[in-house]
Amino acid sequence: MAGSKGLNKYFIGFIFGILFIFILAAPVSARVYFIPLHGDVDPGMATFLNRGLEEALENQAELVIVDVDTYGGLVDSGISIRDQLVNYPGEIVAYISNRAWSAGTLVALGADRIYMSEGSSMGAAETRPYDEKYISALRSEFAATAERRGRDPEIAAAMVDADIEIEDVIESGKLLSLTSSQAVELGFADGRFANFDEFLGYLGYSDADLTRIEKTGLESFAGLITNPFVSVFLLSLGIIALIGEALIPGFGVSGTIGVASLALFFSGYLIQGYAGMGLVVLFLAGLLLIAIEIFVIPGFGFTGITGIAAIFASLFFIFPDSSMAWTIMAAVLVLSTIGTIILIKFFGTSYFWRRISLGESLTTETGYVSSKDYKDLVGKTGRTVSTLRPAGIADFDGERIDVVSEGGYIEAETTVIVVKVEGRRVIVKPKKEE
Repeated sequence: MAGSKGLNKYFIGFIFGILFIFILAAPVSARVYFIPLHGDVDPGMATFLNRGLEEALENQAELVIVDVDTYGGLVDSGISIRDQLVNYPGEIVAYISNRAWSAGTLVALGADRIYMSEGSSMGAAETRPYDEKYISALRSEFAATAERRGRDPEIAAAMVDADIEIEDVIESGKLLSLTSSQAVELGFADGRFANFDEFLGYLGYSDADLTRIEKTGLESFAGLITNPFVSVFLLSLGIIALIGEALIPGFGVSGTIGVASLALFFSGYLIQGYAGMGLVVLFLAGLLLIAIEIFVIPGFGFTGITGIAAIFASLFFIFPDSSMAWTIMAAVLVLSTIGTIILIKFFGTSYFWRRISLGESLTTETGYVSSKDYKDLVGKTGRTVSTLRPAGIADFDGERIDVVSEGGYIEAETTVIVVKVEGRRVIVKPKKEE
């Protein structure tokens, strides 16, 4: 019996040993990360890539594939993405599924290897503005990146500078663009494939554990908000709604819509990385200064001008380039002006003047006249009883009459002269003392 027990122990140990060997010998599925870089090259794409690369590094990915399909975008963002790819400690390959134009070419050049699908293309990196300073800087960036990855730097430079001529490749005066077959023939790309599955098979990752990085709901929302057309709509709606709030008494629907529209606008640009909180604070400071100018400090002077300047500065610098900023701001200005005119036409200015003028009880005991033809007052002088902002009260030979200033703010106890009467609206201006 003792010998039988010893035999059983050896047998069990043998079985466990065999299982252990099988476990070690079993193939382990490689972890491959797939990051789609589709759409405009912008700060949002750079942020999205950074999140994907951090996750791939944390999970010890064997390979990272960036799927490039873009018409281009912002050079600054393209350089940021290029730097992330170049500095990543693991292996990254770029797969151009459709096109990698302009800044998208720089993105692809940052990868260790470039593969292209049949029918895809890359190149045509024209700078905006088309100025020698920008051309020189971007040409050097393209050439240096290509050289770092073992590609022909002259071909990369020709994609930026139309003055570069390469025999049998591109003539002077044209920017270089390459089809997938041309890129492979020139050794600028490492291969071309009919589809993505064929590409994975070529790399030996057909059965790999492919982890696809997807945009979060917040990132998709921010991408929608930063669309130029949506930005124009939100900014215009916000400004018109706040003006409507000034015309319509009480804080109601108009004010809520205005605040919500501007909050959506700024949140999108903050999430995408276009701006920091400093620009938001500058915008709010501008609104506050304008409110102080209207409701606290009479007239229109330094405070109001500073507020408008702060708002324009915050909006100008929140956009990625000056041409986009001027285009969007011009469109917002036109739409806001049209919207304000429509608001005034439907609601008038009575509510607004009522909010900024001095409220006082009008009774006959205090000298007010309920109904009178004031045309005989034209040319007469009197003294202001209250401050005109621009509406207020003036005394004409013992009669207190509602008047409106012709030129804005007039202090109390100022001698004024009636320059015009329109129905019951008496318009005055300060009388110059001899």
